[in-house]
Amino acid sequence: MNVTPQSAILPEAGPYSLVCVFNLVGNRDKVVRQCQGLFEVAEKLNQQHVSACVRLSFGFGKAFWQQFEKGCPNDFEEFAPLGSGDVTAPSTGGDLLLHVHSNRHDLNFHLLSSFLQPIASEVELIDETNGFRYLDARDLTGFIDGTENPKKQAARHEVAILPEGPFAGGSFVMVQRFVHNLPAWHAVHVAQQEKIIGRTKPDSVELDEVPADSHVGRVDLKEAGKGLKIVRHSLPYGTMSGEHGLLFIAYCAQQRNFREMLSSMYGEKDGQTDKLLDFTKAVTGAYFFVPSTEMLMQL
Repeated sequence: MNVTPQSAILPEAGPYSLVCVFNLVGNRDKVVRQCQGLFEVAEKLNQQHVSACVRLSFGFGKAFWQQFEKGCPNDFEEFAPLGSGDVTAPSTGGDLLLHVHSNRHDLNFHLLSSFLQPIASEVELIDETNGFRYLDARDLTGFIDGTENPKKQAARHEVAILPEGPFAGGSFVMVQRFVHNLPAWHAVHVAQQEKIIGRTKPDSVELDEVPADSHVGRVDLKEAGKGLKIVRHSLPYGTMSGEHGLLFIAYCAQQRNFREMLSSMYGEKDGQTDKLLDFTKAVTGAYFFVPSTEMLMQL
């Protein structure tokens, strides 16, 4: 049987994103029907607004997924808290993830409204984040984000999508919302910022000598000469008068790749943490499984 990944995963991230995490508090089947029906709503929006490119995916937390009695994908684990002291990654969980990206912020809002209206009493919305492309795909730190992201469709498919077995066409997704301390960051000289990131600021060229505690040094991991890749969809979010930072969301065919990167960033193995974490702090953390479109429609 042909399987189709959900539509948000493989295309490049649109300039506007919406990432929502829900807990189930009411009728499970009613919520699932809303998930299934939202793809038709998105398709109508794309027909009415031909340049909108509305894409979406639904992911399920492990406890919620196990209610469907379809078994669990291999290596599907709950997000575990990481780090210590001031450098930590909390586990905030969630039953259901909705990820939308498009060329229009208003249509993202409309899609969420359409989803929520009939099931407002069945779910609790615990985190809602609107992302936006900043300048030429930069983080609010001023550095280009996602330089190592696979660019070609075939490469993105290979990295993000389970190729075979009962869960073929599915993907694991990790979500962390980071709050930046921009005043502290801007107080650091650009040359030192580049050592903290491991890349040049104007053009994102990797430094000749990447510090071991830089962001690149901690997340650019290789096994048997091959890099551990993920497909990032992260975008900045926030306001100057409130919280602002990066909504990190990425897909992978192996949850293990996320765990290895996080373990390295938070010094779980060697005690050395990512220096970027001195200037930004994760306030959420969760894993979800995103089934194929066909499997979602069969729930």
